[in-house]
Order: sequence, then C-alpha cells, then structure tokens
Amino acid sequence: MADSSKRDSFHHKYVARLEVIVNGVVEASDVIGAIFGQLEGLLGPELELKELQRTGKIGRINIRMRREEERSRGIVELYSGLDKVRTALLAAAMETVDKVGPYPAKFRLLRILDDREERRNEIARRAAEILRKWSAEREDSYRKLVEFVQRESAKSNFILYGEDELPAARGIEDAEEIIVVEGRADVMNLLKYGYDNVIAMGGAVGRVPKSLVKLISEKEAIAFVDGDRGGEMIMRTLLEQTDIDYVARAPEGKTVEELTAKEIRKALSSAIPADELRKELGIPGPPKGTVIARHINDRSKLSVSANVDEKLLRIPDMFRELYTRIRGTDRALLLDENLNVMKEVHAGDLLNELSSTSGVKYIVYDRIVTQRIVDKAFEVGVRAIVGGIARDIVRRPAGMAVYTAG
Repeated sequence: MADSSKRDSFHHKYVARLEVIVNGVVEASDVIGAIFGQLEGLLGPELELKELQRTGKIGRINIRMRREEERSRGIVELYSGLDKVRTALLAAAMETVDKVGPYPAKFRLLRILDDREERRNEIARRAAEILRKWSAEREDSYRKLVEFVQRESAKSNFILYGEDELPAARGIEDAEEIIVVEGRADVMNLLKYGYDNVIAMGGAVGRVPKSLVKLISEKEAIAFVDGDRGGEMIMRTLLEQTDIDYVARAPEGKTVEELTAKEIRKALSSAIPADELRKELGIPGPPKGTVIARHINDRSKLSVSANVDEKLLRIPDMFRELYTRIRGTDRALLLDENLNVMKEVHAGDLLNELSSTSGVKYIVYDRIVTQRIVDKAFEVGVRAIVGGIARDIVRRPAGMAVYTAG
C-alpha cells in the first residue's frame, strides 16, 4: 500500500464500490489481505495492485465492516486513477474473491462512480445557485430603478395645497373625486402608484383644516385611513366635521403609507358610505354651514319648467340630454372624459363592450343597473353610470357615482 503522502496527493477518476459478505467474524484488515492475496498475479503485472499503488495509479482501498451475528458485512471502495476499461477489470477481479481468512465470502459490485461526473454535477448545482443569485440581484436592481422613478415622479407631482399648505397631489383641484389621507407619507405612497387626486390632513389633530373642509364639500370625497386606533380617530374626526362621502380603511394593523398597489385598490373598492358609518357609530353629521352645496343634481341649480318629467330631475344636468336621447330604447351610450359619445351599443352587449373599449368614463342607458355592471365599470375606470333603475347593488365602489331615474 502507498504511504500517506502519496495517498494525500492522489487524484482519482473513479470509485468502485462493492459489497462484501463474509460467513464469519472478520476485520477490515482481513478483507484487505484477501483482496491483495487473491488478486496477486491474476491480471498480469500491468494490473498488480501493489505496483499500481506504488506508482500512484490507484489510491487507498477503504473498507467499512460491521458484524451481523455470526457474519460480517461491509463496503469496499477502490479509488482508481486508471481508465474505464482497467478500472472495470479491477472491479470484476475483486468480485472473484471468495474467501476471507478461513470463511467463505461474496463480493458484489454496487456501482462505479465517475468522480468527474460528480464534480460536473456539483459545478452545475453551483452554477445554478450563482445564476439564481445573479438574477435576484438584477431583479432587485431593476426593482430599485422602478422605485426610484416612481419616487421621483411622485415628488414632481407633489404640492402644498391652500392656505393650510396641506400635502397633496398636483391634480387635486381638477379631480372630480378626491382621496383624503392622514399625512405626507400617505400622499407620496398613493402618488407612487398613480393616484393624483390625494390630499392629506397635515399635522392637524382633532380638527380638519378649513381649506380641506371646503374642498371635501365641493367634491366626491373618500377618507382613506390607517387600519389602527389612530386611523379610527381620524375617521371619526372626518365624519363629524366634514361632508365626507365614503370611508376606506387599510388592512388591520397596516398604514396607508406601506400598502402595495393591490392593497390600495382593494381597500378603496371596499369603501363604505359615510352616512352608514355615522348611523352605525352614532355620529351626527357635520355642523350647519360646513357643507357647501355641491351635488350636480341639486335642484336649485336647475331651471325647471312645469312640464319637465319629475324622473328626469334625478338625472344630473350634464347627462340629462343624453339620457333623454336613449330613454325607452335598448341602446347604451359610452362616453369619454369630455362627455363625447365614443360608442352607441345595444344594452345587452354592455359588459362585452366595456371589456373591449378603452377610455370609457361614463355610461348612459335606460335599463337596470346591476352589481355586475357596476363591478365591471369600476374595473375599467368608469366614473359614473346613469341608468333607468338600480337593482341588487349591495356594494358601490368608492369614486364611482350611480344615478337612476327610477
């Protein structure tokens, strides 16, 4: 057998692994002796085990033995630096060893491991690990780039509104519906996801700034508060002091500033009418003088003659002429943001048309407004629906109006 320095420097290509069963109690050294003794001269001088070890062409022969009652069983491992053919010859020769000491023995080849194949597999596993890490780093870099652009865009759309200098989005004055949040960070988060109709209460505690009270009274307004005790207090303050229309809450334990785009959409679409909350919580409406008339169907704004159909008064002035045009028909009008008719379609095809037509902001038709129509309209960005009657609408998304003649 080779000395330890040669064993340490030996680089094998293959490992022949054999099982050995001996009908008697023996030690590993007995098995080694049997292998070397019975293979001596068997394959000729070229494959003499002692000479192969001396020249460094094979390495150590490892043997692990265990006793099983009156028998011995173990694993023999031959480390070979030879080619495949000579390694196979040695393995086959070892299977011919039939005696260890005085006891009958049986050697059986389990497998020959290709060390280079194992190394290739390890290289492949490591390469996959490197690639995953590399891809994750690239993805993280891309995500940071997107977040940077979103933050910078949000900053450019950020303003201080009114005499109270409230944190707000640049589009707050032109928006028909507004979202009222607590602070600057909330505004920045919603701006990041494209909401340009957001305004914050600022640092006010227990009171709503006058400029915000006025703005809320002039527009359709949604309070969007944190899902904690502080959010509940803000909600009560807005319900008591303003003409807020809806209330949306962040998931329990979360704040508006940390929500994802999906969480924001889900919270806003689940907003509850403010009047329902006031009734549920026993909160009176805002004091007289707080609310500035703003409803576009306010009768005081209309010149109503005696012969005007009473039902038409329920339709906002801006839609009345269009509604009159299709009243009593099966037609539906799809309008853009400037109230221009984009399409006139059959009312029965309304759902399909909403799926295939982009840019629809208003719908006018003289048929039943259902929850299914409302949900689909909100999904595609519709701001208002004008219909004949409403039926089974249990949830109206915040920021979308529904007007009916019936």
